[in-house]
Order: sequence, then structure tokens, then C-alpha cells
Amino acid sequence: MPHEYVGNIHLHSTHSDGHATLTEIAAVAGQAGLDFVIPTDHNVYVADMDGWHGDTLLLVGEEIHDVHRHPQANHLLVFNVGEELAHYARDPQALINAVNDRGGFSFIAHPFEHSGAYANEPNIDWASWDVTGFSGLSIWNYMSEFKCYTEDVLSSLFAAYFPQAVIRGPHPETLRKWDDLLRERRISVIGASDAHGTTYHMGPLRRVLFPYGYLFRAVNTHILTPEPFNHKLEHDAHLVYEALRTGCGFVAYDLLGSARGFRFTARTTERELSMGGELPLRGKVELEVSTPLRADIRLLGNGQQVARARGRTLRCTVSQPGAYRVEAYLRHWLRPRGWIFSNAIYVT
Repeated sequence: MPHEYVGNIHLHSTHSDGHATLTEIAAVAGQAGLDFVIPTDHNVYVADMDGWHGDTLLLVGEEIHDVHRHPQANHLLVFNVGEELAHYARDPQALINAVNDRGGFSFIAHPFEHSGAYANEPNIDWASWDVTGFSGLSIWNYMSEFKCYTEDVLSSLFAAYFPQAVIRGPHPETLRKWDDLLRERRISVIGASDAHGTTYHMGPLRRVLFPYGYLFRAVNTHILTPEPFNHKLEHDAHLVYEALRTGCGFVAYDLLGSARGFRFTARTTERELSMGGELPLRGKVELEVSTPLRADIRLLGNGQQVARARGRTLRCTVSQPGAYRVEAYLRHWLRPRGWIFSNAIYVT
């Protein structure tokens, strides 16, 4: 049986433009019930901070981009490198190569952005789609999505005070890009909070958008590991990194309802495997989805919906090769909201 762990990835501390120390972040993550947390400060790798803080594992990554590029683009999340690589930022392919050469892996931070006019922040898209060698995409960035609902004063205030009324899910073009890439090769996905803990002002109004503790209960990444954590740093870090790199897990908006217990498996008469796995097609493959809450469950193969069910289970037999993934939606504030986005199972 796999072991499930929940973590929050891509956030910022006082080492760049965040408003909490790494130690404080680990403490808040523990209070939120997270098993691991991975801060990624801008163009600074903070060494010698990995470790266990109570029941939460802190692992330090980095968000690297070329600060001299205008307009801004090409933010890359870098993991498991252990040294500073920001000097490669001007050349995204050279940066990805440097990460891989050191045994690390990387994810594109926010493939597409839509910043509202009132947010007064640029869209930090990924522009260099000719690169190769990255492990995957961050398909759902909470703060990036929030920015797109800030068109004017009223919409910004509403989104700031009632975020659950506006947050819906990954941008559609991000999901389309993921499916396009899956037709070519394996692509893993993660979710991100992009937490900064920044206090914003609007006249007499002051509000933190959004506290770390809030975001640590929102868009998270769940991983499945073959062994349990044993509170030894090297062992547990390897389990986390290998699950993220290979896509053994899923992205979940846990604020709508805990997604712990979600499973997506494939089986033949000979084998059974889960997300991130690869299964040779011999006749037919049975795919099974199980959710902890009733949901609108959609199974996609090569970017096309192949099955749909309302409830807690979906079963489908497929006879075509492809990358199969799951989306699950819950109804909240009068509309369907994205809840779970699984990594793919590869039928070859």
C-alpha cells in the first residue's frame, strides 16, 4: 500500500519577498497539518536549512528567473540541487541542463498568467517553450489565479475578502498545454500556493493576501510513496523528490474538502500501478478512480474526455495507448470548482 503525504510547494520567505522566516514557515505548515513544505525564494538558495520541524519536513528549493529580462518571464522552480544556479538564469535551457547535471529536477512555475488591471502586476508567463529536460508544470498557482480576478476596486475587494467565491481551478490553457506535452513525453504536475504573506493597503483597509496558514490549507500537492517517512532527512527527502519528479501524486484544492484518500490506478491481469506509472497495453487496461467525497469525476485520455461519473468512483476499460489523467470537481458557491487534478498514468 502506498503512503500518502501532503505538502505545499512554491512559497517565499524573508530571504526574498516573503514575510516569514523559514523556521516560522515550517511551524505554520505544521499547524496546518502538512507533512512537508518546500519554499522557493527568488534567485537565492538557502543552504543548510533542510530538516524536520516537529512532524513537518522542510525542504528548500529555489525560483530562478532572469531579473534583467523585460518583460519578466520564464520562472523555473528548481529542486534537489543543493547549490546556487541563478547565474544560469539568462538562458533557460542552460539552467535546466545545469539542474539535471547536478541530479536535480525542475518545474515551470506559472506557465500562463492573467493579471487583472487593478493588481498592477505583470503576467509572468513561460515564454521559452522550445526548451527540453524540465520535469513538469505547476498547473495551479493560487496567487496567480487570484490576480486574474482583480479587474477593478470592487472585484479586488470581493476577491480579497471572499476568495472561495472566485477561485476556480487551473487556467484552461495550462491544462491544454499539459495535454499537448503529454502527447510527446512524460510531464509531471504540482500545485503551488506562491505564498508571500504580504499586507496590502487600500485606503483605511489593510489585509494580508493571504496568510501562510490559509494558503497551506488551499492548493496542495499530495504524493504517494512506496515507503513511510522515518524522520531521517536523506531518506525522506528522496521519497518526496522522487514522487514529485515522477508524478506519483496529485494536485488538490483541500480547502473545499480534504482530498486525502484519492486514488487513481490502472490494472491488467498481471500488474497494478498508480499515478506516474507506465503500463504496457496488452489487450485492455482497467482504470479505476476513487474519491473521498462525492464529485464530478472526469477521465481524460490524450486530452479528450473518455469517461465521466458523479459519485465517489469511476471505472473504465481502455484499449488505446495514451496518457490518462483525472479531474474532479466539487460544487461550491453555486458553481463547479476544481478539486483534484491527478498526474497521468501512461498506457504504452
